[in-house]
Amino acid sequence: MAAYFADGYWATRDRLIPAGLMAVTAYCAVLIYFFSPAGPAVTATGVPINDFLCFWLAGSEVVRGTPQVAYDNEAFLALQAPYLEPGAFYPFFYPPTFLLILAPLGTMAAIPAYVMSQVVSLAFAGAVCARILRNWTGVLLIAAMPATFNAVFHGQNALLCAALLGAGLVALSERREVLAGLFIGLLTIKPQMGVLLPFAFLAAGYYRAFSSAAVTAITVAALSWIVLGSGTWQAFLEQAAFTGQATDQGMAGFYKMASVYASVRLIGLDALPAYAVQGAASLAALWVVWKVWGSDEAFGLKAAVLVSAGFFATPYVLPYDLAALAVAIAFLVQATNGKQAFPYMWTLVALAVLLSASSRYIGAVSGVPLGLVAPAIILFVSMRLVSFSGRIGKEVQS
Repeated sequence: MAAYFADGYWATRDRLIPAGLMAVTAYCAVLIYFFSPAGPAVTATGVPINDFLCFWLAGSEVVRGTPQVAYDNEAFLALQAPYLEPGAFYPFFYPPTFLLILAPLGTMAAIPAYVMSQVVSLAFAGAVCARILRNWTGVLLIAAMPATFNAVFHGQNALLCAALLGAGLVALSERREVLAGLFIGLLTIKPQMGVLLPFAFLAAGYYRAFSSAAVTAITVAALSWIVLGSGTWQAFLEQAAFTGQATDQGMAGFYKMASVYASVRLIGLDALPAYAVQGAASLAALWVVWKVWGSDEAFGLKAAVLVSAGFFATPYVLPYDLAALAVAIAFLVQATNGKQAFPYMWTLVALAVLLSASSRYIGAVSGVPLGLVAPAIILFVSMRLVSFSGRIGKEVQS
C-alpha cells in the first residue's frame, strides 16, 4: 500500500479525470441547492447571503453615484441589514480600483450578478490553467479544487485574482513582459496576493514587466480617482484603521485564515509578537523567491515557488484564496511533464488539494492551525524539485 502512494501509481489520467468530474458535479449540485431562488442561502428578495452581498451592494452604490458608502461602515451596515441576521456584517476592505469592476454587476439583480461574476472568473482561471498545461485538463484542475468551490460558495474574487496572477506568469513565460505587467498591475485590486511579485521580477531581470505593472497600477488608481472621485479614496484611507483592527483581532476568525500571523494567533500569541513572526516569515519567503528567481531554474518551478511562497508573505489570507494553488500545481505539472521526481510527490500534492478547503473546518473544531499546510506542501514540493531540476530536465527530454 505504501508503495502505491510513494510511486504515484494512483495518479493516472483515467483516475484523476473521472474524480475531477465527479467533484465538479458535486459542487454544482450543492451550489444549485443553496443558491436557487428558494435555496437556504438566498433571501426572499433574491439576494445571496455570502460575501458577494458586499460586492453587489458596493457596485450598486457606484451606479447610484455614492461609491464612498462602501467604506462607511455604519452606512454600509444599514444597507446590508435588510438581508442579514442582526449583528452580521460584510465589510468592504478592497481599494477603489475594485469598485470599477463591481460597477457593471451593480446594474444587475443580485443572483444573476453573482452567477456572472463566478462563471466569468472561473472561465478566465480555467483558460489560464489550460494555457499552462496546453490542454483542457487545466480547466478541470481548477474547477475541481476544493478551494475553488469555497471561493464560489462565498461569492469571493479569489478566482479572478488567481486568473490575473496566472495570466501574468503565463505571459512572462512567453516573454511578453508588457502584457504580464498589465495583468499583475490589475492584481492590485487585492494587493496582498502579489506582495512578492515585484521582487521576483527584479531578481530575474524582468524590468519591462516591473515597469508595466507599476504603470498599470498607477493608471487604474488614477482612473478610479477620476471616475469615483477623491472622496472615495479618502474614505478608503480613513477605513484603514478599521481594516487593521479586523486583521489584528481576527474578525474573520483566525481558524479560517491561512497566514503565519493567524496561525500563531490561534495558538495563543498576542498581536505584536505574532506580527514579528509574520515579518520573519515574510522575509524568509522573499529570500527564497529572490534566490530561485535569480537562478536559471525552469520557469515552471520558479512560478510554483512564487505562488506558494506568496501565502507566507502576508498576514491576511483566507481559505478561498488558496484557489491560486491550482496555478502553482499546473506549473509543477508543466515543469515535470507529469512525471514523479521523488517518492510521494503527487500524493503530497493531492493532500494539499484536499486541505485547501478543509483546514478551516478542522481548525474550528480542534484549534490546530492548518491553513498554511496546503501552500507549505506545494512550496516544499517546488523547492525539492528545484534541487532536482537537473535530473528533471533529463527525464522530461527522455
